[in-house]
Amino acid sequence: MKKTWLPLFIIVLLGAIWGSSFILIKRGLLAFEPLQVAGLRQFLAGAVLLPWIFYYSRAGIADAETEVVQSSITKRDYINLFLSGLIGNGIPAFLFSYAGSLIPSGLSGIMNAFTPMFTLVLGVLLFKENLSKNGLIGVMMGILGAVVLLAPGFLYDPTARIHPVGALLVFSAAAMYGYNINLIKHRLSHLPAMAKTAYPFFFMGFLYLWVLLGTGVQNAWMKDSAQAWESFGFLLILGVVGSAVSMIIFNYLIKFTTALVASTNTFIIPVVAVMWGLYDNEPLTWNMFVGLILSLAGIYLIMKKK
Repeated sequence: MKKTWLPLFIIVLLGAIWGSSFILIKRGLLAFEPLQVAGLRQFLAGAVLLPWIFYYSRAGIADAETEVVQSSITKRDYINLFLSGLIGNGIPAFLFSYAGSLIPSGLSGIMNAFTPMFTLVLGVLLFKENLSKNGLIGVMMGILGAVVLLAPGFLYDPTARIHPVGALLVFSAAAMYGYNINLIKHRLSHLPAMAKTAYPFFFMGFLYLWVLLGTGVQNAWMKDSAQAWESFGFLLILGVVGSAVSMIIFNYLIKFTTALVASTNTFIIPVVAVMWGLYDNEPLTWNMFVGLILSLAGIYLIMKKK
């Protein structure tokens, strides 16, 4: 029984957490620039996970499958952990932050639902995964959903206008998430979940620290101290819960299931994001809902066998 309900609970929980991240980004943008929002998110997540870096540097790494302790992480592991941080956290954090200044947070959540399709396509192209008939049909439906979602805005329909740059940024971030899911499953499965979480955020937190100092993040408090602290509070939740804690949970989930199944939390993400968007009086147009329905139908076909 435990094996039946626990993965489902984790998937729903992750969907709720990540579905709320878009409104938190929007609140952070009230005081900080997009690059600073991404930087604070990564730095705070890395700071929370720093104790595990010290732990693994002293205690060594136990293989996730054999539990045999190796003296250190290999050079290849470090490279893959850095790539996981860069592609799965660092760059997408900035892309979503910048997109949040161009498109509604609910729309970002809807477009993030394309992550499982990118997971499947990139798994087939780069990691030699098998492509089923249902998977192919699901990807085609996802493409149709993207066309419905974006075409009216690109054709300058005043009732369905979507900023093209914002849309491109979110799709790019979803593609990077899809690659990172496969990378974790195929290249980092032998490492403990905490190591796969702590090191990527540590690398990105260190890099973004210099970005924050270089962009003068402290000026936000000088400009409007009350707003800066309020936005910082939202970003603290985003960094600690929406990034660090959620990735710990996600890496434990991906250890016991497939990369594709683990990404199905994106069924929940757009629903939660849209609910927050409606609460915040964001404009949500007909093509957004139609595109979401088509994309979710495509995801269902992709996941049907599992």
